[in-house]
Amino acid sequence: MITIERVTEELHAAFRCLNKEFFNTALPEPAITIQSGGKRLTMGWCTTKPIWRDNDAKIKMYEINIAAEYLNIEFYETMDTMLHEMVHLYNLVNNVKDVSRGGQYHNKRFRDECLRRGFYYESNKPDKRLGWSFAKITEETKRIIDGFDIDREVFVIARNTFGNMQRTPEDEDESPVKQKSHIRKYVCSLCGISVRASKEVNIRCDDCDEKMVVEDSEDE
Repeated sequence: MITIERVTEELHAAFRCLNKEFFNTALPEPAITIQSGGKRLTMGWCTTKPIWRDNDAKIKMYEINIAAEYLNIEFYETMDTMLHEMVHLYNLVNNVKDVSRGGQYHNKRFRDECLRRGFYYESNKPDKRLGWSFAKITEETKRIIDGFDIDREVFVIARNTFGNMQRTPEDEDESPVKQKSHIRKYVCSLCGISVRASKEVNIRCDDCDEKMVVEDSEDE
């Protein structure tokens, strides 16, 4: 029987195998969770601090989460997400700042560490919004993963947050009505990063020290 407990156990097994193979077992064991990504639409994340601890703070653990909505995607994608977050964890414990713009933009430090840990990039240019986030595991990394003692058959369930499965009559009362709100989009003219606000605000881009201006309005 496939349970969330079994999936979590296999995620821990994957972490230990990847830690040994790509980090020489240098990474501290994190708490590995399965939670909804919610509106972030992200496949995973690593906390910036060790948020799990006992009352005496003798035990401290970072948290790596694999988004519940994506548990049943192609197995290598899940391993890609895990290894991606492990690169963040490595940089965190070594005091390397690898992101900016509220944790969204992945900088060259992240890129360089990825290239040392079994990744490659299809493009030699960073994404305007997310930087060097889109690293992919190499074919050699996939071959190494194939040798891990991991039961990949448990990765067949996922949380149906986005309604991407066939609906049944029992589901019909579970779709909330989306309320309308007037949203303003503010954009930095130099780097292009944008934020949204429900009212008029005066804000600046911290990276460029440029005042952000309204681009358009959105009805949601």
